[in-house]
Amino acid sequence: MEPRSGIAENAAMSTVEQMSPQPLARIARFFERVPWLIPLISFVSGVIGFAMVKRGADLAWIVAMVALTGWVWLLIEPLVRRALERRRAGIGKFVANFLTQSLQQEMLFFALPFVFGATQRDTGQIVFLVIAAVAALLTSIDPLYERWIAARAATRLLFHAYCSLIAAVVVLPMVVHLSLEQAVPFALGAVGVWLLLTAPMSLQSLRSVRLKAAWIACSLVAPLALWLLRAHIPPAGLAVTQAVITQSIDNLTPGTPARTFTAAQLGNGVIAFVAIRAPSGVAQSIVFDWRHRGSSERITSTIHGGNDSGWRTYSRKQSFPQDARGRWLVDVRTPQGQLLKRLQFTVN
Repeated sequence: MEPRSGIAENAAMSTVEQMSPQPLARIARFFERVPWLIPLISFVSGVIGFAMVKRGADLAWIVAMVALTGWVWLLIEPLVRRALERRRAGIGKFVANFLTQSLQQEMLFFALPFVFGATQRDTGQIVFLVIAAVAALLTSIDPLYERWIAARAATRLLFHAYCSLIAAVVVLPMVVHLSLEQAVPFALGAVGVWLLLTAPMSLQSLRSVRLKAAWIACSLVAPLALWLLRAHIPPAGLAVTQAVITQSIDNLTPGTPARTFTAAQLGNGVIAFVAIRAPSGVAQSIVFDWRHRGSSERITSTIHGGNDSGWRTYSRKQSFPQDARGRWLVDVRTPQGQLLKRLQFTVN
């Protein structure tokens, strides 16, 4: 990890030392010496929040509230930056950049444990996780961050919108008890509106018509693309604690797990059982998608958050085609298609 220094940074630092009060200069110098501290604290707080959610702890939302500070800064950053730069150009730019970069680190490193814990063997979810991890590392490598992100308002505001979107998808279910099918469109809509409101500032920072056209295209296409690909966003905050295929269930306790059935055994039906942890207060719909040879049957259920061992539910299938031989898949998904767990069994 590179230190928070460099030619541009050193110039800004000297300006801070000359124009700012001693406490601000000391704080800035301290974080210059330990640039890894903010990402480390953010990542540890994310791990703690993830562990609390997995244990069903109601205090998880307190940890998650920290991540929402990024949304507040997202709204006021342009106004604060402009006010500071009017008063003291050097210190205004330095303070605004420092706070923005620190909050981006806090949001991404906090969200990473949740995204990682929810990622399944799905190509889209893995790509989403890798992009989030690369973005988090980018906020911690100052020369790259200063050159690619902080140099222009257009890239800075667009990147901050992405960081806020990641944080919102993770923390909104915990803080305001939104289900994932509510949190994702809400976050996308809020970020889209904010990009529209800050468009004049972003476009003003770009000189060429080509760059301005690229920014407009990115601002319009990115939210739409994320909406169309929302099935590949890891369902952060939900965790499958138990999942089995069986033929019996008693008081929401599954019977002996099974992986192989004969055609005759199908007469007793097949049960896909799952236990899913969710943040306390969240009512989340889930879908059991039974698939075989291109055919699909979807059965919907609802879980409620706050259960320490996970909310128990199941789907029983008793009607099978005449030729049911081969591999069957049971995908447990959110209504918008996010994969929670994939079960399978074989009929001989």
